[in-house]
Amino acid sequence: SPAVAEVVGPPPSGLSQAQGGIQALINPGHWIGQFIGINSHGESWDFDASPEEVSAAFVKALKNITPEQRKALVFTNLDIAEASAEKLKVLTWTKLEWLDVLDVAFKPLAEGGCTATVNIYATGFFPTSIPGAPILNTLLFFFPFASPSPSGGMLQNNRCNILYKMVKSNLKA
Repeated sequence: SPAVAEVVGPPPSGLSQAQGGIQALINPGHWIGQFIGINSHGESWDFDASPEEVSAAFVKALKNITPEQRKALVFTNLDIAEASAEKLKVLTWTKLEWLDVLDVAFKPLAEGGCTATVNIYATGFFPTSIPGAPILNTLLFFFPFASPSPSGGMLQNNRCNILYKMVKSNLKA
């Protein structure tokens, strides 16, 4: 059965929590962003472990996130909204409460192991700390915006690289 609403780190503001669920459901920043790739990134990773084990490794990595990893990922806090052998959905907020979503789908491989299809994306131009952000972001869905990383490159690409290492490390442990 899926784990629901496990907050890691200090929770976002009440306004961000209230609007975050709505914005994560409609994802207006991802409607066009997924096609132009400036605020979203996806990869597929093959593991020599079952979907259950890989999902558990993701959850363990996120629950045990170090301050250095949190800073590198630009996650002030995160909410593990769903975790199962089929799917993982995590809502992540930055310090200024921009909401990004991590979606992972797990598929078993015929020869053993599994493939994790990882997508991480920005949900909108405005942070969820602004009143009416889901409405404003829906109205501006067509406006392209980038998510640069403080360490260079694009944020979502860097996040995928870091998350991959974290999951691999938890599978070895």
